[in-house]
This record gives sequence, structure tokens and C-alpha cells, in this order.
Amino acid sequence: MSSPSSGGTSAGAILYVTADGAASGAVVSALRDAFERPVTRAESVDAVRSALDDRPVSCLVAAADLPDGLELDALVSRDGSHAEFPVVVYAAAGDEAFAARAVSLGVDDYLIRDDVDDSHAELVASVRSLVDPDTGDSRPGTRSHRVIVEAMEDGAFVLDDRSRVEYVNPIIEEITGRASETLRGEQFESLVDAGLFPAGEYERYRDAVSRVLSEGTTERLDVRFVDAEGDPRLFELQLSPAADGEKVTGVVGIPRDVTDREVATTQRGELLERMTDAFFALDTDWRFVYFNDRAKTIFSEIREPELGERIWDMYPSVVDTELYDNYHEAMRTQEPVTFETYAEQHDSWFEVRAYPSPSGLSVYFRDVTTRKRYLHALESTNQRLETLLQNLPVILSAFDSEGVFTMSEGAGLESLGRDPGEVVGRSAFELYDDTPAATDAIARGLSGEAVDTRIEYHGAVYDVWYRPVFDDDGEVSKLLGVAIDVTDRARLEDGLRLLQAVTRDLILTESVEEVAALAVEAVPELVPDAEAAIWLADDGEGLSPAASTGDGFESAVRTETVPGGSESDAVTRVDSAAVDDRLLPPESDAASALRVPLGSHGLLVVSTDADAFLDVDVDLFELFGSTVATALSGTVREQELRNREADLAAANERLDDFVSIVAHDLRNPLAVATGYLDLGIESGERAHLERAANAVERMSELVEEVLDLARQRTPVVDAKSVDLARVVDHAWRFVDTGDATLVRGELFVVEGDDGRLLRLFENLFRNAVEHGSTDRRDSPGDAVEHGSTGSRIPSDDAVEHAEPPDDPLAVRVGALDDRIGFYVEDNGGGIPEEIRERVFDHGYTTTPRGTGYGLAIVRDIADAHGWSVSLAESVEGGARFEFVTPSGRSTATDSEEPDE
Repeated sequence: MSSPSSGGTSAGAILYVTADGAASGAVVSALRDAFERPVTRAESVDAVRSALDDRPVSCLVAAADLPDGLELDALVSRDGSHAEFPVVVYAAAGDEAFAARAVSLGVDDYLIRDDVDDSHAELVASVRSLVDPDTGDSRPGTRSHRVIVEAMEDGAFVLDDRSRVEYVNPIIEEITGRASETLRGEQFESLVDAGLFPAGEYERYRDAVSRVLSEGTTERLDVRFVDAEGDPRLFELQLSPAADGEKVTGVVGIPRDVTDREVATTQRGELLERMTDAFFALDTDWRFVYFNDRAKTIFSEIREPELGERIWDMYPSVVDTELYDNYHEAMRTQEPVTFETYAEQHDSWFEVRAYPSPSGLSVYFRDVTTRKRYLHALESTNQRLETLLQNLPVILSAFDSEGVFTMSEGAGLESLGRDPGEVVGRSAFELYDDTPAATDAIARGLSGEAVDTRIEYHGAVYDVWYRPVFDDDGEVSKLLGVAIDVTDRARLEDGLRLLQAVTRDLILTESVEEVAALAVEAVPELVPDAEAAIWLADDGEGLSPAASTGDGFESAVRTETVPGGSESDAVTRVDSAAVDDRLLPPESDAASALRVPLGSHGLLVVSTDADAFLDVDVDLFELFGSTVATALSGTVREQELRNREADLAAANERLDDFVSIVAHDLRNPLAVATGYLDLGIESGERAHLERAANAVERMSELVEEVLDLARQRTPVVDAKSVDLARVVDHAWRFVDTGDATLVRGELFVVEGDDGRLLRLFENLFRNAVEHGSTDRRDSPGDAVEHGSTGSRIPSDDAVEHAEPPDDPLAVRVGALDDRIGFYVEDNGGGIPEEIRERVFDHGYTTTPRGTGYGLAIVRDIADAHGWSVSLAESVEGGARFEFVTPSGRSTATDSEEPDE
């Protein structure tokens, strides 16, 4: 470079070019203090151009961090030739790439800046030697090379124009184990011999040095070898020209150990291949230089790109789209961009992250179609939820730090009779002064507490949430509140808790009546002030009252069918005009009612004087009806089980009776028959055989009676309507009544077995004729049969009877006056009171010829029908049998008059 003109204040200025404005002040001050010439600082490209054009420059000092858009080449060379002024690089330590470039450009000096030295003495001395050479402080010609290479953290060497070693820095000395002085003047090959490069590739390195010297280009080569410890190493060798003007005077070589970088690059490549995201890299011409397997898979949906192919050639349709613009914007600003775009070719949405660099663009992208569709669906859902929220009974409130309303919105305000915003500006403590629970909750929220509570306000129940909002100082600045009307839910929850308690009680009941009583007691707790009545289905396909919250029903009240004729299993609302008074509790004044079916068991009727039941009431009573029906079913099953157990016990009893009869009652006639047969065989007399035959006949009668007894004790299952008058008439005809007369009053129809009832009246008539007439004819010592337990009273122990009247025997049948039932009585001698309890016992008789089963069968037939029978004395002193039949109902008889 040519030296500038020297001398005084009229000489050119010193220009300091840097992008670091904060650190440049001390440098400029040091230069101004040292020189009597202008010192100009330029921190932008325009400032540099202006400074170079406006006035002469005696020296240019360049920092390593130059302004954006400005390269060192432009400072050293102008219009294709070297600058007319010296250039000093004042750089930070360790910037080897910048240093190598400075050497190749032939700068006049390269200094390492010492930020601790505010005087910047070394810079001042270097500039002084260049602008004021007469001061005698000139610097050696090789200083720029030596200073540069010594400042490097990597190894460095300098060759002259004949490829001879001019200098090596300490790093090279450490690598080769040879001092710089021993290498100086040696050919480049000596560095190979010293172990800096593998000998097998010497020619490749020699040729590269030759090209730098002859062409002035910069060469980069990879150097692979195994170090002294046997580890593979990789060096990147950069060979740069050292120039004096346009003439290349030597070569600066910088071998950099990039083994770790190669490992990192390999690992990075492996990582990119393992990435779930797709990745590709573009150079500055938008050509593919790399893509991982994931990107290749996605690209292959169209076609697999080739390395070196322009992305716009593969996807011409994206030119002038958002993706095209974003990529170019990233490269222009060198700022990364992130965006989402729809790729029509792939029918997919992609999330794209593009990272620019001076060498190109790195792009990561992933398919987010599923997420995009999910977000779209979520957005639609949010819109629907927002619409739903606007129609829900929700109240949204906001208060300032003093509890004054700043917002009051929501459809729930309608239930309070308020308009949105109506209470804004009013104090919540004044508005809710009649509801301490509300003011307490707001006060807690304003104190900083998150409040979740339930408040009853003017007959309605609200679930309320208050959340405080804090300012930067941690103080509550406002309070947000949400209230939801949960009146129905609260009522339902209370009802369900009550149902749970009632269900436990119902499970423990033992009768249908008890279930009905518990059920009606629970109704007013489910719905305050409600009344209830339970009607249970009876055998006649009608309904009979079972329990009521009122004063109770009359026992005779009954409905033949369900009023209203509803066959639905669901709860039915009935308004005041359609309420059937027959089903309501006595003296009820209902405005509306609910008909709650109890399955096949009957009906629950709930009434209230309110205008109508709420929907939640209907829901509760649907559950309640099912619960009561289940309890009734369980009770009925338990009763049926008990009945079956009773039937089994009765069957066992009948078996025991039969065994007893066989073992006891048949023993005597069997012994008599055996004895007379033996006598007849021995004597041959016919009279003994006749007596044996009579004993056998007696045994036959006993067997018939026992079998009949067993049949009559079986419960009646298929009951039918039976006209008692007609059965009485038929029974009288089937009995040898002699001169006795039958007097039949008005009777009724019962549900029963007509065959068994015929047998009942036959036995009663036969008993009356045989014993009533005997008592009238014979002496008081003669026996009378009245039935039971298998014991016999001999004739000489016969019970004394009252003296019978002289009138002929008469048998009367009629309906009871005080109960539902009938009687059969006669005007005979009667049965003494002391044995009336025994006459129905199996085998009990007072006559030698009697079996003791006639009246026992009568009682069993009554039991099989569910009736009761008792024995009393008739008005004339005879026997009176009374039967109570609750299922009977009065009716006129069409039977013909009885035979007398």
C-alpha cells in the first residue's frame, strides 16, 4: 500500500469504523488525544461512504464488528484497487476467520483489542507508525502476519511466494514439536515431515498452495489423520493469499481441528433423521441441500425431490402464496418465522418453522391437520357452548374493591325480575342486606378468598362462585361472581336423600298395610303441604283404600276400576278440573294432583292446593312410586313364602293325622274283624263272619272319611262365583232328611269351590238330622256326633242334652246380620258349651258309629276358603254354626224353594 501524506493538522482524518457504538467512545478519545488531526467515527454504511467522499483519510481503523451490510473487502479495496490509505484491523481475540480474511486482503496491521487498557496505546502506536513515519516508530514488514497468526487460538503458518516457511505460531510449534526458527526457510514439505499433515496426501496440499500463489484464491481442504495417541482427527485447512497491492506475496495457512464439529454434525444428522418433524435445508438459491426421512415421506406424496432441485420447481403453485412470502421474508430479515399453512397438494395443514442463515434456510414442518380439525371442532363447540350459556339460568357479576356492582349480566337475572346492568353502581351489601349468607360470601371474596357456596335467596337456591382479582401489589382490585339457579336440583337432592331413608324403612316392613302407611307419611316431606292416598288392587280388579294422610277412608269405600282409565306406567299430572274426588284423601281441597302407578299393586294419588306440581316433583315421585312398588312386591313375596310355609306345615299336619288315623282309628276295627274271622273259621258260624264284615265296612268308612278330609283341607285356588242359595238347595236334596224341614233365608254369592261348599252343607245337614233328631227321640244318654280329635265317648258317658221341644226338627240357613257371612242352625237338643271347642277336632265323636270327621271336614272347607267358623246356640237351644265370609256380596237368589 502507498503511504499517505504526513504531517500536521491539515492532513487527512483518522476514520474509525465500528458497529459497537458503546465501546467505540474510548477508542475515538484515545486517537483524538494522540493526534492533531480529525478523528471520525462511522457506525453505518452511509456514514462510511460519506466520510470517505467528504474529506481525505490518512488512516482507517476497522473493528471486527462492522456495521450491517459492510464487508472488510469494501474498506480495503475501492473500485477494484487497494485503498490509498493504510488499514488497521482492531479486533477482539479469537476471531480467526476474520483474521484470515484480513491477511488475504493485505491489511497494514492487525491488533488484538485490550478492553482493560483505556489508553489503547498499541493502537495509537500502530497508527502513528503509519501516518507519521518520521517519528521513527516504524513497524516491521512482517508484523501484520506475525501479529495475526500469534493472536489466533488455532494453529497458523505463513509461507512466502516460493512456498517456504516464513513463520509458524506457537500452536504449530506445540503440534509439531519444532520451534519456528528451525522451520523458517524450509519448504512447505517440512510441515508434512514435522507431522502437521499426513505424508500420503502431500501432493494435494502442495497443489492447493500453488493455486493460492498463482491465482490469489482461498483454498479449503479436509485433513484426516491419526494422531500420536491413535485417535482419528479431522483438520480443516484454510489457505489464504497474503498480498501487497495486487501482488500475492505469500500464503497464510490455518489448520483448524474440527473433529468435534464433525462428530456434532454427524450426531445432528442422525438426530434430524430421528426427528418426528420433517426437516429440509435450502441454500441461498432455494435448492434442496438436505431433507430427512420424514420430509422425504411427505414429499413423496407428490414426488421425491432431488438434492440441488429448486423448491419452487417442485411446488410451482405455492409461488406468491403465504409460504413463498414468509420464506423470502425470513431470508431478507434473517429472522425466523413460524406459521401455519394449508397445502392443497397434500390436503393437509402444516405448522412451519423456518430459520434463516447467510447460507440458506432450515425448515421444520409437521402435519397438524388433526389438531387443526380438532381446534375447528372445538371452536364450533365453544360457539355452541356460548350460545347455550346465554340461555342458561346463569348470573354473571363483577364488583369493585368496595363491593359495588360493575357488571350484572346473564339470562338467570330473569328469575330475579331484573334486567342486565340494572344494579350496576349499587352496593351488593345494601342489595343483599336481607340475606346474610350472600353478604358474607361477597365479603370473603373481597378479602381474597375463593368462595364456593350455596345460597337461598327469595325462595330460590343458587350455587355461587366468587373469585378475587389481585393487582400488582397483591390487593383485591375486583371480584368476579357466577351464580346458577339450582332450585330444582337442590330439591331433587333433598328428595333423593329422603328417598334413601324411606327405602331403608320400607325394606324392613312385613305387611302391605305397613308399606302403604309409611309411603303416605313420606309424601309431605317430599312436597311440603301435599296430601296422599294409596289405593291397592283387590281380587275383584278394583281399588280399595289402604292408607291416607287425611282422617282415613271408610272401610266400605271401593272403586271398581281406576278412575280416568289410564293404563300408563308413568306419573300422570291431573289438573283441578280433572281430579277424581273418589281417589283423594277425605276432605281434600286439591287444585292439582299426581297419579303415581305402583305397578300391579295399585295407585298412589298425591294432591296439593298449589296450581301445579314442578317437573322435579314428577321426577321424585317416579322414583318414589318405583320404590314403593318394589317394597310391595317384596312384602307380597314374603307373605307368599310364609303362606307356602304354612301350607307345607298344614300338609305335614294332614300327613300326621293320616298316620295317626291309620295307626289308631283303624286298629280297633281291624282287631275286631280279625277276632271274628278267627272265631268264624273255628266255629263255622255265620254270625261271626257277619260281625267281621261289619268291622271291615267300618274300616272302609274311616278310610273314605280320611281321604275326603285330606282333599277338603287343600286351599281353594281356582275360586268361582257360587250362589249359596242354589248350593244349599242341592245339598238338602242329597241328604236323607226324613221329616225334617229346611228354612232358607236370603243368601248371597261368594267366591269359592261349589263342590266343596256342597259337601260343607251336606255334612251340616246330616249332622243336624242324625243328632238333632236322635236327641229329640232318644234318652239323654244316647250319643250325638259333633266331630273331632279321634277320641270316642261311649254311650254310657254321653253328654247330657237339654230336653228337646215337641216340634219337628227344623234347619234354618240365612245371612248374618252383623257381619258378612251366613249361619246354619237347628232346633234340636244343641251341643253343651263345655265341648263346643272340641267338636271340630279330627276324630272327635260322641257316638259309637260316628267317625269324628264330619264337622272336622266342615271346618277344613271353611279354612280352605279363608273363612272362619264358630259354634253357638240357636234361639230354640239347638246348634248354630256361623260362617264369616268377607269376600261375599249380597245378591237376590233365583233358586227354587227347598223341599220340605
